[in-house]
Amino acid sequence: MDYKGATGVHRNNTEKTSVKFCEILWLNYRTICYIGILFMKKYFSLLLLFTVFAGCASTKHKIKATSPNTEVVEAEGMAPIVNNDINGAKKTSLHEALKNALGLVIGVYVSQEALVSKAILIEDNITSQTEGYIEKYDVIKEWRDGDFYKTKIKALVRKEDLSAKLKALELEPKKLGNPVVSLKIDEIIDSQPSLTKYAESELKNKFIEAGFTVSDSAISDIIVNGKADSNFNTDAGLGGMISYRATVTVAVMKTGSSDVLATDEKTFGGVDVTKSAAAKSSIMNCAKKIGEQLPQTVLKFLRERSVVRLTVSNVENINKLNDFTRSVRALTEIRDCFVRNYSNSVALLDLDLKKGTATDIAKRLEQNTNFNIKITKTGAYDISAELQTGSGK
Repeated sequence: MDYKGATGVHRNNTEKTSVKFCEILWLNYRTICYIGILFMKKYFSLLLLFTVFAGCASTKHKIKATSPNTEVVEAEGMAPIVNNDINGAKKTSLHEALKNALGLVIGVYVSQEALVSKAILIEDNITSQTEGYIEKYDVIKEWRDGDFYKTKIKALVRKEDLSAKLKALELEPKKLGNPVVSLKIDEIIDSQPSLTKYAESELKNKFIEAGFTVSDSAISDIIVNGKADSNFNTDAGLGGMISYRATVTVAVMKTGSSDVLATDEKTFGGVDVTKSAAAKSSIMNCAKKIGEQLPQTVLKFLRERSVVRLTVSNVENINKLNDFTRSVRALTEIRDCFVRNYSNSVALLDLDLKKGTATDIAKRLEQNTNFNIKITKTGAYDISAELQTGSGK
């Protein structure tokens, strides 16, 4: 036997077996790696998905105040389901939730008494305009409850804007007695009286825009008196145009007491193709500038110095007047009471109000148990009354 040959055959078989075994190992390794890669991809996808969900879960309903001027609140709204209109009820309940969110913040700035008395004013100017005061919101929960649909939200409210609007509502004419305003502004053009009413018409519109009731009659609570004087300036170097220059002066007064509430004066020019048009333009420019601030100045004065003139007749003597004055000062709505004049049994008193209007004070005076008083007239800022015979203790 050729051992050498046999050994060679054995070596070849061993090498073939080794190669085969290596191929199997390599194939198994590739398979294992492939399976591992698939597993890792699946695991990574699951991990990524879990991370996303976890992130969503951790950020959901995490609305936070972005500054000291914002407030985060939770509120719930409810709406009836009509004719099985789920979508309609859903939208309405969300709107109600937003309104209630504003209501929660409003309650911080406004007393319960004011909330009741200003309910319509607040509804018209604030809660019906949620988009102006709610920066963002999240729906926490929404569900059907019988014949109603409910929505719970978390909202970020701009409380600074809300506070500013509430303060502005304090300057609403309706809140300050709803005074009637009349205007009388005489106009002079080129030193001649004019029947035009340019300044008067412009200022009338400005007072109406501010919420005042404006009347053309002589009967009013506030009167704006004034003069508009416009004169030719030049037509030189204006390419055929004509220039006029006007000065408008106004004074705002209470008709009952003649108290001056505000004054203003402005001078402006006007250019147009004709003299009449240029004169009109100059007067209108003055009136527009005055109208930018005058109504708000009047409202601010009325709010800060809310004074009602009380005229009382049949006051027998000074002792009776002193007793009556002390009785008026005791009213919770009155900050103080000043006697301005007393003659021929008629007394003029200025009532400095802490709250309420002339109408409120008139009712309180009639309820006064110390004096029997008859109210004969009530305006926005004046009251006329008569002490009944034998009145006073």
